[in-house]
Amino acid sequence: MRNTRLFIGLLCFIPLFASTAMAQFPVISADEVKVWMRGKQTVVLIDSRLPEEYQQAHLPGAISIPAERMKLEAKKLPKDKATPLIFYCRGVGCTLSRTAATAAMGMGYTYLMIYQAGMPDWLLRGNPVQKGDQPGSLK
Repeated sequence: MRNTRLFIGLLCFIPLFASTAMAQFPVISADEVKVWMRGKQTVVLIDSRLPEEYQQAHLPGAISIPAERMKLEAKKLPKDKATPLIFYCRGVGCTLSRTAATAAMGMGYTYLMIYQAGMPDWLLRGNPVQKGDQPGSLK
């Protein structure tokens, strides 16, 4: 009986831990992404989707680092761990950007944001995209 109560008590706390984990990275909008892109401060946009998706279309200036390859492709990230990093992927139901941001946090990066609405939202708003393997330029 005591174990059952303990188990039920733990189940009550799981949603609290899950919501805390989900809230650890600021979620920004397309308009905020554009402000960062136009700003004077260096920002790195990271497309967390598959390379094939990146080649079809990506945000201007974004680099391709699939979520599961963050540690393997760390050389693509800035040396300055305080550089703002914006992660995006396939939209609201996709967790790739959060997975990639978590990996970056584990590597010591401190200024992490997620554009959770991602590529579908970017396209729906009629924003410009780049195609191919190269990230292009933010400026």
